Amino acid sequence: MTSTRARIILQAHATRTATALALLLHGRDRGPRDLRKPLGAVIGSVIIAVVIVIAVAVGTRVGAMLDAR
Repeated sequence: MTSTRARIILQAHATRTATALALLLHGRDRGPRDLRKPLGAVIGSVIIAVVIVIAVAVGTRVGAMLDAR
């Protein structure tokens, strides 16, 4: 029984160590609570979508003006 417990403790330690190393190598300044707040990403996506729609509309108008000549 003690060997099983010791093995579980060692495995848990190895898992925590691997997780900490992965966070150090690949982590960002943002924590889990910041990642749950998608408002910034939503606003950025909406702005990018509006810019794309405006670019397509302007391109269509310019194409129509060139064909009218």
